[in-house]
Amino acid sequence: MRSFAPARSLCAVTFVLIAASPAEAQHAPVTKAIAIIDDFEDGDLDGWAAPTGPCTAVNSSATGANGTSRSLKVDGACGHYQGPWFDLGGWQATGVTFWVRTDVTNLATAYVVLGDDNVTANNGVVFFSATISGHWALGTMGASYKLAPYNPGQWYRVDLALDWVGKTVDVSIDGVPWQYNVPFRAPGVTTLTRLHFYNYNPSTAYLDEIQMSSPSASVEISADGFESADTTGWSITTPALPDRLVIFDGGSVSGAIGGRSGADVLCGQAALSASGIPKSATTRALISVSADDQISDFPARYGVPTDRQITGPNWEVIADDWSDLLDGSIDQSLDSAGAQTATEFWYTGSLDDGTVASTTCSGWTNGSDLFDGRYGRTAITDDRWINTGNATCGAVSYHVLCLAWR
Repeated sequence: MRSFAPARSLCAVTFVLIAASPAEAQHAPVTKAIAIIDDFEDGDLDGWAAPTGPCTAVNSSATGANGTSRSLKVDGACGHYQGPWFDLGGWQATGVTFWVRTDVTNLATAYVVLGDDNVTANNGVVFFSATISGHWALGTMGASYKLAPYNPGQWYRVDLALDWVGKTVDVSIDGVPWQYNVPFRAPGVTTLTRLHFYNYNPSTAYLDEIQMSSPSASVEISADGFESADTTGWSITTPALPDRLVIFDGGSVSGAIGGRSGADVLCGQAALSASGIPKSATTRALISVSADDQISDFPARYGVPTDRQITGPNWEVIADDWSDLLDGSIDQSLDSAGAQTATEFWYTGSLDDGTVASTTCSGWTNGSDLFDGRYGRTAITDDRWINTGNATCGAVSYHVLCLAWR
């Protein structure tokens, strides 16, 4: 079954999942757009381009993944990009799921390649394959990331989470995370338009149950085959967004951060690997830059909600809401909430109430020791958490803390 013909139109199934684990429940579910690319149960290969290399591709009844009966079978050594491929139509899918199997070991086989129309020139986005070392691997430019070992004749479920802002991909195999933030092979790719499947060495490989989604399909969604004839756990009502703002560590810098834009870039990059930060979150550096750009004005300037709890990445509450955060003290230290672990000091440029201090390392653009920058301390809860004193800009490296919300 295929739920859309990519060359013509995209038809996706949209649901909101309301059943979730306790940790997941803290992040509100979001609308899921799911498209089944092909499960091969219809017995044909409609939509697939024929191989151009010396291999064969058939819709096979020999084996199917996940309890199904049919799959795509490729026999022989096709060579790179010369096996069957499918036109995805151009989509910034953030989730890709497929099942793959190879019947040999210690050969380069079962390549699943995702990219755009120029995939043969720019090497695409994702190179997933079985390697001669007996492991699955995810290849990027100049590197190969070793993943789970594989057994010949066994199906494996692969889940990819694609970040189109950071141009990275996370990969899990059979529900176990193996690599995070692997760079795209070609950072310039803007959409997925082709899926290739082939063997590089002579062998037999199978592909099945290909799904794409935005955002990534959850385990709960993929596990529901609807054979129970009900829709328990599904809703068409979008729930409220999570009631929290998250403070997290953006890393260590000198006073020459690059102003607001440089500080925000620092936080955006840190969010890619920070725990507890949803990929769809908006991030800003928690720092005052000038009278026109100070922490106290974040709600009006950047749309920060004022009625949510402020927590660290570990969910521990720092303040009950925005006004509580800037009233001169916090409920517990930033360290205790998991917001900072390397050193105690962070640049704030702020007074107790979040207004700008007179010392900001010249708007955080000058690392000269002729300037000072106001800093706070992450191990205390009184007003010094944000307004401890001044540090010489070029003499020390303090941290920048960040705020995330969605």
